[in-house]
Order: sequence, then C-alpha cells, then structure tokens
Amino acid sequence: MIQLDGINKYYPSGAGMLHVLKDIQLTIQQGDYLSIMGPSGSGKSTLLNMLGLLDTIDSGEYTLEETPTSQLNEEQRASLRARYIGFIFQSFQLIDRLTAFENIALPMVLAEVPTKTRNARVSELLAKVGLTERAHHKPGQLSGGQLQRVAIARAIVMQPTIILADEPTGNLDQQSGNDIVTLLEALNSQGITLVVVTHDHALGERALRKITMVDGVLSQR
Repeated sequence: MIQLDGINKYYPSGAGMLHVLKDIQLTIQQGDYLSIMGPSGSGKSTLLNMLGLLDTIDSGEYTLEETPTSQLNEEQRASLRARYIGFIFQSFQLIDRLTAFENIALPMVLAEVPTKTRNARVSELLAKVGLTERAHHKPGQLSGGQLQRVAIARAIVMQPTIILADEPTGNLDQQSGNDIVTLLEALNSQGITLVVVTHDHALGERALRKITMVDGVLSQR
C-alpha cells in the first residue's frame, strides 16, 4: 500500500539547508496500525505530511497504491489524497460557521457527491460517532471530545483506506482521549490503515507497529 524508498527532505535554515528526513525506508501494509513517536523537531510531523502528500520530497520515491508520487503535479496529488487518505489534526481544523453536519459533509460537497447520498452518509457517520443529537451544533457549542469526533467523521466520510492522525488526543482530557482512541482503533479493526503521530507514550505503545524518529532518522521496533 505505502512504500517509502530513500526519502530525503530539506528546508532552508539560515545560510544553509536543514536535513529534516534522512533516507527514510518504510513499508506500510493495508490494515496496519502504526505509531510514530519522537521528540519535537525530530521530523515525525514532516513524515506524516509526506505520507499525506501535503509536502513534496527532495529525493527518493513514495509509492502509494502502486502509484509513484514524486513526479505528480499538485492536481494529481490532490486526487490521490481525496481517494485514499483521511486526516485528523490535534487542533480539529473545523470551520466555525458550519454545523457538525456541514463540516462532515464538506469533503463530499467539494467532490460534488449528490445531496441524497451525501446526507445519508453524514447521518450514518454522526450516529457512528455518537453525535446525532449534535448534528446542528456549531464547533463553539461542542466539547473537545465532540469536536474530535466530528473531525474523525469528516476524515472518513469519503471512505479512505488510510487515516493519518497528528496528535489526535493532544487537546483532550483523559476520558475524551480514551474515547477517541477506542473509536480510531475500531476503524482500524474494520481494515482502515491507521498512522498516529504522538508525544503520548501510552498512546504510541498501543499501536501494533511502533516507529521512533530522532533527528530525521527512523527506527522501527
């Protein structure tokens, strides 16, 4: 499903270039549950952005579902993202003026999915994440745990095969965080590939595969 071969990434830093990812080799199979842990500045969020086709590599090759991506233009990358990848962010990234229902529906609106199909799918997901009664509440009327449930529903509304989660419990209390982890692991048990970037050692240890990044170098255990 995912193959990274000799991935390198550099960013300008002062008078030189900062080597952020160093010869990354990684294979992720369909249905994997993988955590990426490491200190701030280690490169783990950069790696997640590469996996999500949100940033470009400087050398090496990233193959997603048998499609080499290094030479794709932004439109082609966006098409692959929409087809295969759902994102979950620590800061939720919801639109304040839209209701929970409308936030979840947004990817389907942008993809021009017919209204009847869209409404049925969003209603199904609201029930799945336990927010049917909050469908018409805006983000300012929801708790942190509820906001993250909306974000998860939005991430899976287009039925991706991969979920990339960046500190998904970072802004939540312990109980809400546990609930979100349970929900993500339930999705993984249904065959969705789950990749989690986290500072939380307990969360990272729950993954079936663990990766540590230090100074742009990846090690697996």
